[in-house]
Amino acid sequence: MNWGDKIVISVGGGKGGIGKSCFSGNLGTTLAQSGKKVVLVDADLGAANLHTITGVSYPQKTLKDFINKKYRHLEDVLLETPYPNLRLLSSASDILSLSSPTYKERQKLIYEIQRLDTDVIIFDIAAGTHQRAIDFFTLAPLGIIIIQPVLTSLENAYSFLKNLLIRHLLRIFFKHKEVKSLILKAGDPRSPDNPMELNDLLKILEEKDPKKVQEFRKQFIDIGNKFFIVCNGIKSPSQSIISEKFAKIAKRYLTLNITVLGNLPYEVAMDRAIQERTPFVVKIPNSGYATNMREIIKRFV
Repeated sequence: MNWGDKIVISVGGGKGGIGKSCFSGNLGTTLAQSGKKVVLVDADLGAANLHTITGVSYPQKTLKDFINKKYRHLEDVLLETPYPNLRLLSSASDILSLSSPTYKERQKLIYEIQRLDTDVIIFDIAAGTHQRAIDFFTLAPLGIIIIQPVLTSLENAYSFLKNLLIRHLLRIFFKHKEVKSLILKAGDPRSPDNPMELNDLLKILEEKDPKKVQEFRKQFIDIGNKFFIVCNGIKSPSQSIISEKFAKIAKRYLTLNITVLGNLPYEVAMDRAIQERTPFVVKIPNSGYATNMREIIKRFV
């Protein structure tokens, strides 16, 4: 997909409640403070909340207005936030009708997002490991996985990445019925043959069609800086190594290279910032969270 000279980022993580939307909103705010023109896209079409985090009390225009052709161009639906250079595409209206856009609606939406006048686009992806979350995540050239130092978060993040890779293997082998059955079995947690890790699956597939496996590796394995990881909610020094451990596990079992961007500390005042509809980096600009966010951006952008 051609994004021109835009920096396009997807933020996902699999599990809800891990601070993913807070990260997206504060990442966008920090980039906007640095002078970049930023558009936040609330791609959590079933439970949008970026408007709350970025200080928009009630979205007067939403994605629904574009889908329903009330506005011709997506640019006209963008909301100004209280912060210079930061705009929002909200999906916070009539969530049931937006939770499953048609293919035609998705294609039109993607085309209009490509045309936006901005330096940075950030997709805040829905929680879960389902197909829509994965498809939105892979729209962007760069993906950030948010984890927390708890087992459920790590398991869901791992499943998110594995399902993403399984889904693209299915696309590459879509004409091979026998191979598709094998891939589906490897990706099904209920399968009696599970767990089959991706590196084992790729060895089997290479015997059947080495060229297609090479194509897959080139697209997802050998690209280096496609995926990044941030651990949110760190409460002790011992938890600071969790992101590195997760990256090693992803490398070993998914053959996936993930770059660790850094960690964000647990902040007691985060809930109050959300209640006050203020990005945390604005509320407490000298906090550990805000300082680490600026360091993450240096490494990332």
